[in-house]
Amino acid sequence: MAVITVRIDDEVKKDLTKFSNEIGISVGSLFNARARNLLRTKEVTFKLDEDFLEDQEMYSNAKSLKEQGMRSVASGRSSLVI
Repeated sequence: MAVITVRIDDEVKKDLTKFSNEIGISVGSLFNARARNLLRTKEVTFKLDEDFLEDQEMYSNAKSLKEQGMRSVASGRSSLVI
């Protein structure tokens, strides 16, 4: 078994740990399940919703990220999941 170390905001870690405890699965298991799904589907999805983009830097990049995603979908390199 391999170990991957990531930096994550303290508040995000706290909320993620709380969520994982609520559903009865470890944070590591959540990441493993997400990684397996990523490899199975070959899809990377992000949901950009202005109501949840509290970080100003992230919000300022949202339009650019959306445009990049739309170009990627148009080129056939990606698929759009709604």
